[in-house]
Amino acid sequence: MKNKEEILKKISPIFIKVFKNKKLRIKFNSSAKNIKNWDSLAHINIILNIERMFKIKFKVSEIAELKNVGEMVDLILKKKK
Repeated sequence: MKNKEEILKKISPIFIKVFKNKKLRIKFNSSAKNIKNWDSLAHINIILNIERMFKIKFKVSEIAELKNVGEMVDLILKKKK
């Protein structure tokens, strides 16, 4: 499976679309704390787009535990195994 950097690159357009910000650069430590307008609705949109892109499903408990983009990437890797 792809490495973390590749996944980060692949999911970046999702964040750009959800936040309507072409200049947005996400990193592993990006989170609702440091990205403007990252609320619960944006979070759901990000999750749904990632699920669609990678053809995976997250459990509600997994989504609730995510603290930043790095944890999202780790979860994607886990699900794709």
